Amino acid sequence: MALHILQLGLYFIGLAGILIGASIALIGIEQTGQIFVWILSWVRNSGPLSDLGQPNDDSELRFYSVFFIAYGALLVLAARKPVKYAKRIPVLLALFFAGGTARLISYVQIGPPHDLFILLMAIELTLPIMLYMCWRAAKLN
Repeated sequence: MALHILQLGLYFIGLAGILIGASIALIGIEQTGQIFVWILSWVRNSGPLSDLGQPNDDSELRFYSVFFIAYGALLVLAARKPVKYAKRIPVLLALFFAGGTARLISYVQIGPPHDLFILLMAIELTLPIMLYMCWRAAKLN
């Protein structure tokens, strides 16, 4: 059971990374952000998302989007063959957690971002821990 939950979680993060990365690369951060705010508005009205479309920010995030896609592909590979990639899974999960930690540092130093980014931070700080526990329970170590 733990192995199946681990695989589903890795697929979820991996496919999300590929889709979000591709969206940022192709249509930009402003439009990608607005799509996610629209989805979030089904659950909670968190107000408009602003200041994402600045040329420097958009350029930088389009550059990093390629790494989101590559990271997502690695997670999908690990999900498909968890025994083969067993030793890499904790590293991949730690990277995801580190991204959430970086968001937390920003929150503390700069202030609270839009609710969308707080939700993403919560996912990035909890999901890798849960999946790591599944990895341990599946005895892949």
